[in-house]
Amino acid sequence: MARPSATAGRDAVVVLGTLVVLGLLGGVLWAMVVSPAEFTKLADGGTMSEDQLGRQFGADGWYVVIGAVAGFAAGLVLSWWRSRDPVLTSMLLVAGSVLASVVMALVGHLLGPGDPEAALQAASVGAHVPQRLDVGIRPVWPLGAYLRDTATVYLCWPVGALLGALFVLVGRAPGTADREVGHERPTSAARTAAAG
Repeated sequence: MARPSATAGRDAVVVLGTLVVLGLLGGVLWAMVVSPAEFTKLADGGTMSEDQLGRQFGADGWYVVIGAVAGFAAGLVLSWWRSRDPVLTSMLLVAGSVLASVVMALVGHLLGPGDPEAALQAASVGAHVPQRLDVGIRPVWPLGAYLRDTATVYLCWPVGALLGALFVLVGRAPGTADREVGHERPTSAARTAAAG
C-alpha cells in the first residue's frame, strides 16, 4: 500500500500537470480564435476606432470562455478521478488553475501579434497594425494596477475548476451514494404497507 505522502505527491503532479497542459492548450486556442484589435497608422502615431476597441474587449471575453470551460472540465474530471482526498484535490485545483490562467495568458501573448509600436513606426500611413494579445487593456507594469484591472478575468479558471469539483462532490454526498446503490430509505407509506 502506498504511503499517504506518496499518493498526495502523485495527486499533486497529476492535477498541477494536467492544468498546466490545459493552460498551454487554452493559450494556443485563444491565439487562434481571437481576431486582435487593429491600430490605424496616422502621420503622428496610431489610432483605434470604436469597433476596434470592442474587439479589444472581445479578446478578454474569449479568454474567459475558454478558461471557464477548461477549468470546469478539469475540476469535474480531476475531482472524480483523484477523489481520495477531496480537500487536497480542491486545493490543488485552485493552485493549478491559477497556474493555468497565467500559462494561457503567456502562450496567447507569445503566439499573438508582435509589438504594435515597432510595427506602427515601420508602417505607412493608413496601414492597419494588430494589437498584442493580452488580458486587459492596461500594460502589465505597474503590476498592482494591472492586477486590479484584470483579476476578474483571471478568476475564470479557478472559479470554473471549483464549480466542476463542487458538482462532483455534491454528487458524492453521503445521502446520494445510498440512493444510487438502491439503499433508499423506505417512506412512511412503504413502512405501513410492510407492517400490515
